Amino acid sequence: MKIIQVTDVHLGRQGERRYGVDLHQRLASCIAHINAHHGDAALCVFTGDLTETGASESYADLRAALSALSVPWRLLPGNHDRRANLAGAFPECAVDENGFAQSTHQTADEVLLFLDSLAEGRIEGELCERRFAWLDARLEEAAGRPAYVFMHHPPVALGLPQLDPLALAQPEQFLGLLRRHGNVRHIFFGHVHRDIAGTVAGIPFSAQRGLHCRFELALDRSSEIVEQAPPSYAVILADSAAGRVVVHGCDFLEQWPIYSAKTGERITA
Repeated sequence: MKIIQVTDVHLGRQGERRYGVDLHQRLASCIAHINAHHGDAALCVFTGDLTETGASESYADLRAALSALSVPWRLLPGNHDRRANLAGAFPECAVDENGFAQSTHQTADEVLLFLDSLAEGRIEGELCERRFAWLDARLEEAAGRPAYVFMHHPPVALGLPQLDPLALAQPEQFLGLLRRHGNVRHIFFGHVHRDIAGTVAGIPFSAQRGLHCRFELALDRSSEIVEQAPPSYAVILADSAAGRVVVHGCDFLEQWPIYSAKTGERITA
């Protein structure tokens, strides 16, 4: 199963340039690249911070952009989003019985779980008791089947002094729930604007830097520096039967000279 993960779109006003970049153009380029190279993907998951301010106009622009995407998609909110405006622009998006923007995607072999970690008005994420109860029930329903979790906020400290205090506020409760069920194979998230991979509680995780700027890799201090690094999305290859998950980062705007691996000759300028 091929899944595309796009994160941290931060769509703002039309014509606005943030850190030197038009994010509307960047999103359009990302969608065009997915259509051209990964139109066979089962799903494209947007893991939060869909907009910069949660404005209704930004969600309308996002909807217009997504009309060009040939792959089925799911939207998750991040701390920059506003749940009511997201629902207003995308009434067809699934919500749970409490109105949270979370849902599942079932296949014959596995289940994908999409979590709403938005805490309105705060940067850090949360899963309230109602969201934990929903997750507990969905994992129970999926007992014996591999499960993959998508969310915005990291449930693990990443060694980033600026960002670790702004992660999920209940990581131990979350990871304890996953450990108890024992069928989660991978956790995918955004929020930190960096490419990071590791393991927590025995569960592999990965983050994508996404479409916006990249935070400086500062492990010894809290940094206010951001870098206009190449934007990226993830191509996830999940083979539940083989117990394998592979995550490829795709720098879709990068263009490099091309050489023949066989002759060493340069093919393009």
